[in-house]
Amino acid sequence: MTVDLLVLGSGIAGLSAAVHAAQAGWSVVVLTKCELASSATQYAQGGVAAASLEAPGDDSPELHFRDTLGAGAGLCDPLAVKVLVTEGPDRVRELIAMGAVFDRTGDGEAAALALTREGGHSVARVVHAGGDATGAEIERALVAAVGATTAAVREGWLALDLLVEQGRAAGTTAISPEGAVQQIHARHTMLATGGAGQCFAVTTNPPVSTGDGIAMALRAGVAVADVEFMQFHPTALHHPAMPRPLLSEALRGEGAVLRDAAGRAFMATEHPLADLAPRDIVARAIARRIDDGPMDHLWLDATAIERFDTRFPTIWRACQAVGLDPRRDWLPVAPAAHYLCGGVCTDLDGATTLPGLWAAGEVANSGVHGANRLASNSLLDGMVFARRAIGAIASGKDAPEPSGVLELVHDSVAPARQPSSALHAGGTTRGDVQDLMTRDAGVLREAVRLERATKELATMDASDPEVHNLVTVGTALVEAATRRTESRGTHTRQDHFAAAPEFLGRFVFGGGPSPVFVPLPDRVASIGGAEHPERGGSSVPTLRAVRR
Repeated sequence: MTVDLLVLGSGIAGLSAAVHAAQAGWSVVVLTKCELASSATQYAQGGVAAASLEAPGDDSPELHFRDTLGAGAGLCDPLAVKVLVTEGPDRVRELIAMGAVFDRTGDGEAAALALTREGGHSVARVVHAGGDATGAEIERALVAAVGATTAAVREGWLALDLLVEQGRAAGTTAISPEGAVQQIHARHTMLATGGAGQCFAVTTNPPVSTGDGIAMALRAGVAVADVEFMQFHPTALHHPAMPRPLLSEALRGEGAVLRDAAGRAFMATEHPLADLAPRDIVARAIARRIDDGPMDHLWLDATAIERFDTRFPTIWRACQAVGLDPRRDWLPVAPAAHYLCGGVCTDLDGATTLPGLWAAGEVANSGVHGANRLASNSLLDGMVFARRAIGAIASGKDAPEPSGVLELVHDSVAPARQPSSALHAGGTTRGDVQDLMTRDAGVLREAVRLERATKELATMDASDPEVHNLVTVGTALVEAATRRTESRGTHTRQDHFAAAPEFLGRFVFGGGPSPVFVPLPDRVASIGGAEHPERGGSSVPTLRAVRR
């Protein structure tokens, strides 16, 4: 049997795609290696950034656009960002129509959506649910929406490798819950497998975030780029619990302050936005102070936040579980691997360099995040580009177009190949990979550590498919980080601390064993006719030219 759409993953991107495809009458199979609701989406606390969702006020898609480009350190694709900020509000409205309940400022039908501000945002535009349980509420609503369709859900299945037949994607090989290797054939395949935070020993990601989709794409020769840009969330609760409890950026949006070992508030010396600076800047500032000693963490002072237990109930429970009271205790924090800004390269419709293969969510490199994701853009990214992919398939599209990230990348990639799905027999463990990556490829990097990581990764081999994927993704991350001899966004080289204009581009895997550097063109990005220099140069089409 060949299904119309095979979705790999059950987070916000995968389930959004499944709902829209099934509602269109397609045969859909959702493959997930755990339970349907066990994705990274459910861990998202802060919310969804969506400008002018109800009333313009002080916000606009234009301002959201500027904030996103500002965080991305020159590597955002302007057209992809335009798509995100202008189509995003409609996707949130769709979620509400599916039954997702977001927090509001009052009672009754007239109550407005409650908005908060997070790092890198110039205004409050982030909607949230359950105070700090936005991802869990979105996942609940999408699981229910999928259950109301004819989509078939297969839980406990681990995808191994892509099937490539006659130059296009044809589905996947996968291990069933009983341990049998089977082939699942599909006319179109959607990668929605999430990120790779489990490459690191300290992460906010759940155990399922092992980079499976990116590793599958790398083995098949599908274009992958920007994997050196692993975003470290600056304020994970410093505690042995894993995944690390996340102390949402919304805390700082509502008055929490970072303090150093001596109790001094320090972020005003790092950035004009102080504690609301973009995540890469905050994480770097904390990591430097930890490196200088004397402690292995700093402090987040949230004692000024009123009604902490009702505004942030999830964080409240996490703190209470380890004996902390945020109303009077400073909270110990340190950076933790959180979100991979790069991934499988896509055009503006989510198409990859392999016809019939689509990608959305954290596994994808849509171009909206650049070198550093703006807070609360991730859930929006998954919804927007999953929906665009389904619309593109419905219109008859099968192959990628030279748009978005693929505008320049496509010609640098060789034809995809059928990867070997043979299982390995090595003894490398997840902990082996995590310890190496944390030691040598964390927040602060340098040549000698990256060289050591390269040599050790080359000796690793794992019988566990997920660990094998971690080795594959970790190797690509370290190689790209070695070649990018500058600091940009989430990638910080202590031996090349400044940004270098010659590295304004992407390191792209897919054309051979090593990445190819693809420089970005000069361009001017605009929304609604207003131009804003983004790397300078000639103009690009307005958003109307790329929307269907």
